[in-house]
Amino acid sequence: MGIRYLFIIILSLFLFQKSATGQLNKDSTYNYQDLNRILELARSNNDQKTLAETYVRLADYEGDVLGAYDKSIEYYRRALEYFKVNRDTSGINETNHSLARRYTDAGFHNDAIALLQALASIYHKSNNNRRLAHVYYDLNRAYKARGETENSLQYLARAEEINKVLLDTGLMTKIFFDKIQAYESVYETDSALVTAFRAFNVSVKKGDNEVIARSLYYIGQINRKKNDTGRAIKYLTKSEDLLPNQPYSELRKLVYRELADAYFQSGQHVQAYGYLSKYATLNDSILNKNRLASFTNLALKYGSQDKQSSIELLRIEKQYAEQRNKAQRRTLYILAAGLFLLTCSIYFIVKYYNQKISTAKIITEQKEEINQQKIRELEDNMKMSSMRFVIEGQEIERERIAKDLHDSLGGLLSTIKLQFDQVRSRNSTLSEMKEYNKAVKLLDSAVDEVRDISRNLQPGSLQNFGLVSAIKDLVNRFEGEGYPEIDFQYYDIPEKMDRMISMSVYRIIQELLTNSLKHAHAHEILIQINTEEDELVIQYEDDGVGFDQSQLARRGMGLENIRSRVNYLHGNIVMDSKKEVGTSVLIRVKYA
Repeated sequence: MGIRYLFIIILSLFLFQKSATGQLNKDSTYNYQDLNRILELARSNNDQKTLAETYVRLADYEGDVLGAYDKSIEYYRRALEYFKVNRDTSGINETNHSLARRYTDAGFHNDAIALLQALASIYHKSNNNRRLAHVYYDLNRAYKARGETENSLQYLARAEEINKVLLDTGLMTKIFFDKIQAYESVYETDSALVTAFRAFNVSVKKGDNEVIARSLYYIGQINRKKNDTGRAIKYLTKSEDLLPNQPYSELRKLVYRELADAYFQSGQHVQAYGYLSKYATLNDSILNKNRLASFTNLALKYGSQDKQSSIELLRIEKQYAEQRNKAQRRTLYILAAGLFLLTCSIYFIVKYYNQKISTAKIITEQKEEINQQKIRELEDNMKMSSMRFVIEGQEIERERIAKDLHDSLGGLLSTIKLQFDQVRSRNSTLSEMKEYNKAVKLLDSAVDEVRDISRNLQPGSLQNFGLVSAIKDLVNRFEGEGYPEIDFQYYDIPEKMDRMISMSVYRIIQELLTNSLKHAHAHEILIQINTEEDELVIQYEDDGVGFDQSQLARRGMGLENIRSRVNYLHGNIVMDSKKEVGTSVLIRVKYA
């Protein structure tokens, strides 16, 4: 045991020595584990500059790689706290700029615009035109995301005016590409085409084939929308030739799709089919790559968290060892005093040993109880972590399958439908054939089925409009004959809520509705959601056949899934059901 504690102490000293040199190299690339290790070393050494810079890197990783915008925003705010302690004005401004971009990505457009306008005022007063131009460009992105095309074009014009002096060709091409999209959104195709040629001229001077190819892509796309398919095919083919034959090129995928549409419009269906096949193959490759990258990044992130847990356990064991060493040293002092007083009285020595034995027994029992409590807490934390990983993994897989269905199978079915329509337009007698009409109806049913499955797997209204809109959309699917009357009531529901909390509440309501529709044979269903302080209260009732609560454990995976999600949200559930009377469910979860 002594050798083990000596090893722990030596290891701790080694970690402390490393913390003295733990710094972040701005020119280096770090993975998630490296960043957490640097963060731990900087925290041990109270290196607030490194802590700020590392939190910025972690925020970039969470948002750009993992798509966890809420975690990314939290890390940017932590970085700001350390930059403010160090009075690093440049670090504060740059981090606020990154935070504003992340607000735009997360859909917090008002927060992004307010922060960017404050930065614009700072850079304008300090005559920092380079950063001011980029702030104006990001204001354009925020307004465009909010659907305000006029304000978007206004800030693009400001950025372009400043860049005439800066001559930053990279920023200029980005401005041109955004202007093209803005003009297209308001159907100003002529302005969009002029801007596309300006982008082409700038990109040719720069000599960047990727940017040249993108400019040619926009020129071809706009000509196709103007029904000039000859020019469209010409410029799109040039764009294809310039692009390197990379296996996962998003731009090449877009070029293939536009060429397929252009050839189809011009009546060259063989070429259209060839490019459509290329598009489908490349799209599948990109989807597989993104899925693999997502799993790899998640494994790396959670592997880092497991490593942090091991370090924490090692620290706890070190603390226990230090306490035990203190107790041993205290025992030695007492024994020395006892030996000194041995000549005075044997009675006191014997009494002392009796008291020491009793004290040691009590201390041992208390330490054992503390150890058992720590073990139980660690087991509970591990169970909750496993549950969280399973639920988050399920949602990621649902999102992947929904995207695959919508982008791959949905696109393919839509293409087949277009082919059917094209064939019927050429042969009017087909519409009189019973078999043909039946095939068309089956194809329409397949398209609707794919859309419904994709929406059930990943409700778009939840991400775009929030929890209330998503539940309304869910309830609206069960309107009409053959369905019970569903009354959805809600009071004081916060507009902004954590994504996983919103998704879990949505899944709970979805599971309860599915159980009622499949098993309860209810005529009326009531769903109420309201808030009480920091809790979300969900009341669900139906007047169905009910069930025997003594048989609750046999009700299947539906109720078990509901309980798992309630536990994941650290909430509680109370269920009451009587046969031929109905079922009532009360759920309380923390939302803040």
